[in-house]
Amino acid sequence: MNATPKEVRLTMIGIFLGLFLAALDQTIVSTAMPRIVGELRGAGYYAWVTTSYLLTSTVFSVIFGRLTELFSRKAVLLWAVALFLLGSALSGQARNMPELILFRGLQGVGGGALFALALTTIAVFFPPRERGRLAGAFGAIFGLSSAVGPWLGGLLTDHLSWRWVFYINMPVGAVALWFILRYMPRLSPERREPFDFLGAFLLVLWTVPLMLAFSFGGSTYPWGSPEILGLFLLAFLALGLWIWAEQRMPHPLFDLSVFALPTFRLSSVAAFFYGPAFLGAVAFLPLYLQVVKGVSASQSGVTVLPLTLGVVLGSVGGGQVLARTGRYKPLLLGSTLFLLGLFLALHFLLQVGTPLWAAVLLFFLLGLGLGPAQSALNVVAQTDLPPNRIGSGTSMVQFVRQIGSTMGVALLGTVLSSHLSQSFAQAFPQGASVGRPAQVGEGMALDLKGEFARLEALYLRALEGDEEARKALLADPFLPEEAKKALPEGGIPGQFRALEALAGRALAGDEGAKAALLRSPILPPALKALLQTGNAALFLQALEDLRTGALAQAKAQVQAELRAQAAKVEGAVKEGITEALKAIFLYAAFFILLALLPILLLPDRLLQGAMAPRGA
Repeated sequence: MNATPKEVRLTMIGIFLGLFLAALDQTIVSTAMPRIVGELRGAGYYAWVTTSYLLTSTVFSVIFGRLTELFSRKAVLLWAVALFLLGSALSGQARNMPELILFRGLQGVGGGALFALALTTIAVFFPPRERGRLAGAFGAIFGLSSAVGPWLGGLLTDHLSWRWVFYINMPVGAVALWFILRYMPRLSPERREPFDFLGAFLLVLWTVPLMLAFSFGGSTYPWGSPEILGLFLLAFLALGLWIWAEQRMPHPLFDLSVFALPTFRLSSVAAFFYGPAFLGAVAFLPLYLQVVKGVSASQSGVTVLPLTLGVVLGSVGGGQVLARTGRYKPLLLGSTLFLLGLFLALHFLLQVGTPLWAAVLLFFLLGLGLGPAQSALNVVAQTDLPPNRIGSGTSMVQFVRQIGSTMGVALLGTVLSSHLSQSFAQAFPQGASVGRPAQVGEGMALDLKGEFARLEALYLRALEGDEEARKALLADPFLPEEAKKALPEGGIPGQFRALEALAGRALAGDEGAKAALLRSPILPPALKALLQTGNAALFLQALEDLRTGALAQAKAQVQAELRAQAAKVEGAVKEGITEALKAIFLYAAFFILLALLPILLLPDRLLQGAMAPRGA
């Protein structure tokens, strides 16, 4: 069936909307997570809400990519949008964390399918040269969603409910469904082949353990723990079985022979290394802005906008250059070398005292360098794929990129944790285990002000005699040992209750109690002299005044000490985060260098095809 230009344009609107929702859902939930965890009471499941979406979207992008080669693309796309919207509606209705994790996984199935189908549909509707322009627009959507997501998530959570983070998908998704249902042609395959269920099962069997190992290694479990090593072993064995099965199936889930095509093989390798470089640049920037530069969470989203603007301009501009010139290799080489130089510049130039405007300018240039490859690599990978393998081949490039991102971010997260541990060791020479990083979005943040405000409130309550507050402080690893030792049992009132008891006995004529009071380091000489006069009323009033003053003095001293300690830790954390980010940028430069090698080996060819849509 031939598609008219109008049908193509309106179909692409529906696909753009669906893709925007899937991309938005990777970031919009992050700012709502603290509220979700608080209401559903499942802090232990915190990471799984994100992990479940990541796992299913990664795996099912490949499976749905193959389904587009076997069934009507329109039908598969409608199912993908429907599954995504169903998962969104159910997530908004979740009554507990296990339900939310399950429904987020269902959302991920639809989201992963939308990624695969969007890029595949470009290849069906447009010739290679024109694909760059559309792929650039897709890259811009990802950049835009990364900026809008956290801001929109916070807005909906604060003014409506965290459930609207999921409900917001419904009206937009309904519009996307209408455009696809109304205008998209069926795009049925020329011949029907059986689906490779064994290949799909084995793909899940090696992908899920691999991604879980990298997601939880070094954080939830040590890298050398039996849990992580067992996951790696299972992934390795299942990968071997998957390769063995795919080579012998007459109609495999993924035809491994396409790796013999230089354009596909080299583009996939480059995408694998581009993934961690991109996330390494983006995921940890809010941490630097919020903790080091003191920008609030909402303001940091605005401050990162230049990076997003750079990605959007780089994606759209790269796509336009690709469509107009048809030459992909100069574009990829130029943007990759620019990005390599910029990562190295960030490694050497970024400091705690770097002016905010300079950091924002560097972030904009970073986005500008990251944008072109996001669109061009998919187009290059599609160039020599046989028509019956466009779907699975395109989704495999996205799959490889996601695997690379997961592995890379695990490594970069370990780099961050290592530098923060060293910084804390310097701030706390006694070697206390302090600090409680919290996952925020695609990065991490340390709420130091919140931690010390919590400690201060607890300490003041403990000084007033709150025994529960005192026990909580003694068990808190964040509180320095010296502060724990200085915390009296029963607080200041407890100390003075003992003195008041002694005073009552002394004033009644007990010479032993009187001698004990005269030896007390708490009583000033004036009170000891007053005790000798035997004036009970004046002495007890003076003792009460002393208790009130001692409590106020102790509170002031604790506040001063904790705030001095907070300033010391804050300085160490700022330095540690900056050094960690510099190391992360150096690793990102290494990843880009590894991506540059396959790009250098790509054949320098001219993309063919007129700049006009065609039917399928």
